[in-house]
Order: sequence, then C-alpha cells, then structure tokens
Amino acid sequence: MEIGQLEAFLAVVHEGSFTRAAERLNLTQPSLSARIHQLEQDLHGVLFRRNTRPVSLTRMGEIFLDYAERAVGILEAGQEAVKSAQLGIAGRVTVCCPFSLATYLMPEVVQRFSQEYPMAELYVEVGHSDFAVTQLLDGMANLALAAAFPRFLERAQPVLHLRDEMVAAVNPAHRLARASAIPMSRLWQYQVLIIHWGHAFTAYIDSLREVAEMPGAAIRVPLAIALPMMQGQDMVTFMPRRLTVVSGLVELDVPEFQFSWNTVLLTRPGRTLPALEQAFVDMVATVWRSGAS
Repeated sequence: MEIGQLEAFLAVVHEGSFTRAAERLNLTQPSLSARIHQLEQDLHGVLFRRNTRPVSLTRMGEIFLDYAERAVGILEAGQEAVKSAQLGIAGRVTVCCPFSLATYLMPEVVQRFSQEYPMAELYVEVGHSDFAVTQLLDGMANLALAAAFPRFLERAQPVLHLRDEMVAAVNPAHRLARASAIPMSRLWQYQVLIIHWGHAFTAYIDSLREVAEMPGAAIRVPLAIALPMMQGQDMVTFMPRRLTVVSGLVELDVPEFQFSWNTVLLTRPGRTLPALEQAFVDMVATVWRSGAS
C-alpha cells in the first residue's frame, strides 16, 4: 500500500468521479484507476460502486475512509514538521481542544505564547473532546485538552489538570440574577437552553428534569448557538464557571445544582514533552490560575 494509492482513493471520494479525481492529481484516468485497483487488491475487496453517479463508496470503502484520511493527515503533519525545521522555526506545538476552551481559554494562551516564543509555530485545532483525543492518539496533535473523563485518562497521559464546575447562568438583566438560594424547580419555569457537554452531563440534567413537577420544554443547542441566545432575558443555561464569567453572564445561586467539570491536558502515553511543549503547558497553567476567582 502506497501513499499515492491513498491519495487517489481520497481524490475519488472528494470528487465523486474518477475523471475529476485524475485531473485533481494531474494523472491520466488509467493511471488513477490502476492505483485504485492495486489498493483494492491489497485490501482484498471493492472500495467503490462504479455504476453510480457520482461514484459512491461500498461498505468496505466507508470503513477504510477514516483510516485513509488519518494516514495521509499524519504524513502531511510530518512533512510540515520537516518544513518548519528547514525554515528555521524554533519548534512547533500542535494542540487540539474543545470548542468551549477555544472560546474562553485559548485566546489568551495563544496571545501570550506567541509573544514569548515569536519564532515558534503554534497550530490549534478545535473539536469536541472525543475528536481532540483521537487527533492526539493518531499523532495529528501532540497535546489535547479534553474533559477529564475516565475513558480519556485510560488512553492518554495527563500533564495538567484544570479544575472547574458547571453553574446555572443567566443574562445580568434576568429576574433571577440577584436572587439567592434558588430552588432548582424554579429554573424550569424559564426557557432552558441545554448545551451538549457530554453524555454524563446530559444524564444529570435529564435526571433533574425528571424529578421536577412540571419542567418546561428544553431547547438543546450547541455552544455557538447558546451564547448569542443567552442575551435573551428569560433564558437559563448551564456552563462552566470560567465560560460564564467571560461570556458576561451571571452565575445563579442554586444549592441543589452541583456538577464538577474538570479538564485535562493530555499527551500520548510514555511521551516526554519537548521543552517548547512544556512551555505551552506551563502557559496554560498560568493563564488558568490568573483567571481563578
């Protein structure tokens, strides 16, 4: 199996046509078809349904697609690392983090790091925690921020623990903004936005709603939609305390609501961090401490 075969496979997937894929790779169509044919022989199966327009993947092709993308991505990352060294860049830090941390932690980290290490290359990718850990384990990133779930801690090596907790949050103009000792049942009287923070948190919220006598309808939205919607004066949501502060929202005093939301900065098992990556980890810790209440 060769890189050229994988590139041909991905080109056909993206273009939906052998002809356009050949043009994309500057190959003749027979040459591209030969690469695909050899790949299918190596895998002992058929990757494409050639009698459809556009060309579609077989079940085996669908299974192989993710691995092909990751394999080519890893090789491209290696090429970029070598190129960086040739250009005299002082080093490279690659990190993947969840959307929430990209909103309230990474901007300051990136700014401080780039100022202190102007000749270093920093590459940040954003996705949910599962995506971040997958990128790490596949070698696409050398550091990953993720929720401190046991399944992540079992697969990767923690280098930093960041402690936070979920809180109920509202717009400063909300009628509950200055109330104290608010019963959980009172929150359901308002429009509640439930952000997907993972299955454990969703189960916790659902259990609270189940014991409520008459919980109102809940809207389940991603963070990017929830933040602008929280400008509405009747909205209630739940988010990490750090994000609540930087979003200009107000934390409610709800004694019944308690849910830890810790984050870990991970690398691959058994890996020793280079000096530049350790400096990045230290920068994350410094920024996190500076934002402590």
